[in-house]
Amino acid sequence: DAFDRIGPDTFLMSFNSTITLANVGTVEPTDIVLFQATSVGGNTAGTFSLYFDGSDVGLETSGERIDALMRLPDGQLLVSFKGNYSMTGVSGNDEDLVLFAPVSLGSNTSGTWSLYFDGSDVGLDTSSDEDINGVNRANNGDIYLTTLGAFAVAGISGGGEDIFVCSPISVGDVTSCT
Repeated sequence: DAFDRIGPDTFLMSFNSTITLANVGTVEPTDIVLFQATSVGGNTAGTFSLYFDGSDVGLETSGERIDALMRLPDGQLLVSFKGNYSMTGVSGNDEDLVLFAPVSLGSNTSGTWSLYFDGSDVGLDTSSDEDINGVNRANNGDIYLTTLGAFAVAGISGGGEDIFVCSPISVGDVTSCT
């Protein structure tokens, strides 16, 4: 459902539904796995390991299915969810991005959540199509976003196949962009 390439042959992934992976076991849509490729292309091979156990950090409902993610250079994770979410310290909707600051990762995930991008502050709350389902943050802080379907924010509109850029004026509880 979501992925981030964190190295030439290393990927983080979340899945749309519960699956079972060799060497990992059951993976929920609230979890993130690491795939370390030994080959890519038509003969992709490699190993999976549990990177982030969502149940350890309050992800418990079907709305909290991860549908966008990015690991930042400092190891923190930007995450968006398919629906409404509520964890210790933060709650919101599918048009938001939350920041997870890990203390530990893997089968004993711990850390803290905070609101990073409040989509309703920039107008991404007028329809369920404005669910953020893709994210990338550039080195200069610009946030590249995609949505499930049609979106409209100040000065720009588009569809689910489009990428738009938020050049943040502020992030967090009061989000503002151009």
